[in-house]
Amino acid sequence: MGVALNKPCVISAGLISLLVWASPVAAEAPLPGKAMPLGGETILTLSAETRLRYDAWGNGQLASGNDYQQGLFRGILGADLRLNPDLRVYGEVGTGQVAGRRESAAASLQNDAALQQLFVDARAHIGPTLVGAMIGRQEFADGPRQLISPGDGSNLHRSWNGVRFYAHGPRLRLSAFDLRATRMERGAFDEAINHAERLAGISASLVVSPGSGPDTYLDPFWMHSEKPGVRSGGHVGLDDRDTVGTRFWGQHGRLKFDWTLAHQAGNYMGRDIDAWGLFTVHSLALASAGWKPRLTAHADIASGGGAYGTGTLKGFNPLYASSSYLGEGQFLGLSNLLMIAPGIAASPTPATSLAIEYGFARRLEEDDAAYAGGMRAYAGTGNVPGHEIGGLLRLAATWSACGHLTLFFNYEHLDAGDVLKRARLPSGSYGNTGATFRY
Repeated sequence: MGVALNKPCVISAGLISLLVWASPVAAEAPLPGKAMPLGGETILTLSAETRLRYDAWGNGQLASGNDYQQGLFRGILGADLRLNPDLRVYGEVGTGQVAGRRESAAASLQNDAALQQLFVDARAHIGPTLVGAMIGRQEFADGPRQLISPGDGSNLHRSWNGVRFYAHGPRLRLSAFDLRATRMERGAFDEAINHAERLAGISASLVVSPGSGPDTYLDPFWMHSEKPGVRSGGHVGLDDRDTVGTRFWGQHGRLKFDWTLAHQAGNYMGRDIDAWGLFTVHSLALASAGWKPRLTAHADIASGGGAYGTGTLKGFNPLYASSSYLGEGQFLGLSNLLMIAPGIAASPTPATSLAIEYGFARRLEEDDAAYAGGMRAYAGTGNVPGHEIGGLLRLAATWSACGHLTLFFNYEHLDAGDVLKRARLPSGSYGNTGATFRY
């Protein structure tokens, strides 16, 4: 979780939030490497990020005796070249290193060097509306985090290749995109465009309650995804689906809320798809002083069924969901799932945050498996009766030591329920601790 500080904090210029650029005239003297004039209107800003993380698993992936540890390192260097107020070029190079089970680590974890981003961002104003386009390799996270994220759990973020158009008005934001995935390899600059994996769509955000206080937003979206190599019911093939939905989020008094409803239709290896998901997240402030305690809760319902039969496939596909939404341990996935997770959070100081929650997880359909993150079916669960998957305990703490450095700790434990026990799967634990430095 993030903590706001009254200290200077410069975040990587490659993040999606920098679509709307800051004014080139800074209120204070820029930090070294920031807003460096190169002549005329040209300005260069450098950025960097490093993350060190230590992971520990007990019965990893719910395999008995699969206890191991890994050290992870992320290194990112970025350059934002603003040629004039309406045109910029952004590039980013990253490396990811693993200590422990290095040889079996995915390319997003173990990577000598990768061109993470390289795009041109051109914009113009039409009256009060900002319009623009980003063309090239870029990170993408426009939509509810239960469906779209940059993949922050890995050392290197997920990136895409293509074009994104945007228009930002006083009360309405529109975005249209057509992207192809980047296929990573483990060497230096050996990634390629995977033309078979596509993400396209349209999203919008409308301010529905403008005023002096916090706004409320309505975000309709349509996403078309084509993803090869998807496993379902013992088969591997192309998952081609359209996801249509809306997100309603904002704040009313002390209550923050974030609701997403989505329906999916399409085709998987000749079978029709008919799936849906409903995700609600709430936070209620109990006090505005002291530790600022907050009651939290999220309820997640994702359809399932049909994976091991014939006819219509009803399993919801969370596409590229945030790895942190149901936990970095990836014990649970948003498919064939009903989960209710109450919790409490607090900020003992302006620079620290603490949170604890316990999620009660059940599967909706007995004829479908229980799923881990990444749509990975737990072996044997499709052949046993019952609905109770288990209980997921999550603890999280962060300390923002300064505007650039954040230390974090997370612990997760899945207590196996009837479904997992009948499939002879154990409980599992995961923890991580580390630090992130951004400049």
